[in-house]
Formats: sequence, C-alpha cells, structure tokens
Amino acid sequence: MSQKAGLYIASYTFVSLFVVLLYFQQSIYAQPKLLPVILVHGYFEDASVWDTWESLLKRDGITFYTVTFADDDKCGSAANHAIELQGIVQNISQLTGSEKVNIAAHSKGGLDARAYLSKGTDNVANLIMLGTPNAGSPLAFLNNFCAPAVWDLRPGASVDGALRNPHTKYYTISGNWLPFIGGNFYIPGPDDGLVSISSVESKSYFKSLGHTLNNHMDLLGPQEYGIARAILMGNE
Repeated sequence: MSQKAGLYIASYTFVSLFVVLLYFQQSIYAQPKLLPVILVHGYFEDASVWDTWESLLKRDGITFYTVTFADDDKCGSAANHAIELQGIVQNISQLTGSEKVNIAAHSKGGLDARAYLSKGTDNVANLIMLGTPNAGSPLAFLNNFCAPAVWDLRPGASVDGALRNPHTKYYTISGNWLPFIGGNFYIPGPDDGLVSISSVESKSYFKSLGHTLNNHMDLLGPQEYGIARAILMGNE
C-alpha cells in the first residue's frame, strides 16, 4: 500500500469516526430530560405506601421525592398540605435544576395537589391521581376519624371545587374492585371499595388513563405504574 493510499484511508476512518461520535452526542442531547416526580400519599397514610413506585422509578432512572408533611402528615387538611407543597415543589426544582415537576398522588393526596395547583403555579407539568375522591366519597360521612383530612373527602367539600390550572395536565387511574358484584354496595356505581370511578373522573378536563381491578389501597402497584409510565418517561 502506498503512503498516499494509507493517508487517505486514515483520513476517511477519522472522518467516519467523527461523524459517528457527533451523531451519538446529538442523540444523547436529543433525549428529553425526565422530570422529577413528587409522590404524595393520601388520607391516614404515610410515605411508605410508595415503596413499589420508588423501586420502579429508580429502575427507570427518574428522580423522585416522597412527601412527608410537617403539618399533621396523615390527617392534615388539603389547604394546609397545599401550602407545604408549594415549598416542596420549589425546593425540588432548585435542587434538580428542573423548571417543572410531575406529581403522582394517591387518594386525598390528589386533593392536596389540586388545592396547590389552584393557585395558578406553572411549575407542575402533569398531575397523576390514583383513586382520588375528586367528588368525595359517602363513606367519609360515617365518622370524623382523622379530621380535618376526612372532611376534605366528603362530597361537596370546598376542595372539590379547586380551580383548574391551565399549565398542568390532569390524569386519573381508578380501581374497579369486585366488578362482578358491583364493588362496595354503599357506594353508587363501580368503585375501588372506598371511592367511585365517577368521583375519581368527575371533572371534564381529567384524562382517564384507565382502570385496574385493584382496591383503593392496592392502587400503587406495578400495574398502575405501567399505566402511568409513558407520562413519567415524557412520552405522552
């Protein structure tokens, strides 16, 4: 092989390698940055309900923060928890450098999040509500246990009318528990044992991601995560 031919081959190889590396670099930067996820538990719950989702979020490389409220963590009002969420969202945005976050909320946690969003903030891209009693649950009239949180769960509670935030997309996942017997006989229509599907999906601007056959307390499993995953991965 002549020296000229060798130089030509070497130059061609270098240019080809540069193009490949440039394409690879552009592909990396083209990947959407995954938004951090804030996990909000519900009525008479704590952060431990999110254990399964935490493992799945770690697997997918998604940064998350599991909320523990300072003000009556299990039984605080939606109004007070909304005030705390404002600081939590701001802190997570500062720590991660992300202008927006996603919120996943179980049960009353969805009401806490809606109360926060009603203030008009523009830093939440998506709210995913799992079994949230957006139009209340008649079971909340049976006692005053875990007040004031239980008052927010009653049909007609002020938080039911929380204003829509135009900067956020609202999604729901509902449980259709024991559909062959109609769920809980005390609750009209299909339900998860505590909250009816119609209550979860009560607002016209909510987009239902689907139903599972799980009861209210089992709505934070792999099946529900799989339903929500496209949004969490930025593919929706």
